Amino acid sequence: MPLTDDVPVKRRPRVRAAATELRRHQILTAAQEAFGESGYQGSSLRDIASRAGITHQGLLHHFPDKTALLEAVLDHDLADTATDHRLESGDSLEFFRGLMGVAERDVRDVARMRMFYRLCAEATSPTNPAHGYYVRWFREVRERLTSALQDLAERGRYHGSVPPEVAALHLSAVREGLTLQFLLEPDAVDLAAEVRAHLALYADIG
Repeated sequence: MPLTDDVPVKRRPRVRAAATELRRHQILTAAQEAFGESGYQGSSLRDIASRAGITHQGLLHHFPDKTALLEAVLDHDLADTATDHRLESGDSLEFFRGLMGVAERDVRDVARMRMFYRLCAEATSPTNPAHGYYVRWFREVRERLTSALQDLAERGRYHGSVPPEVAALHLSAVREGLTLQFLLEPDAVDLAAEVRAHLALYADIG
């Protein structure tokens, strides 16, 4: 049947799915920008919708409220980081090399990093919807670091003067401190080099 103006065109499921995924990506990108500039509390769904080039109702079709959008932004960021830098690898050396890759990525993508830490600062309040996310995030970072350092110790590649679980806490704390200083004064801190140098105090990752 020829297509005419009065004959509805049915989209194929795959086309609809691709369009939906593209729209969600546009919304998440807009939300990342807004959260990075104004934080969660200072951002509005109407502003995010405008940045994404859709209506407020159009945004609500994909995300029912700002909390759902916040969760999606954080989950998307974590998934991209883990996938792009092999942080889920079972090999400890690959894990630490992945962490170095994250530090190098952060230097290139300051806007993403600023968003992450701005949301983190707000999440120090127990009533903030991202509070639980960041508590779990830092706990999992410490646990994963501890496991990787213990593995390196068994392989004779750990030379820290403290137990691996203590070193994991130190590495996590130094990484966050260096990142904040980098965000405040980028020219004064070589983030990737400093992270690598501090890691070398505890382990040989090659």
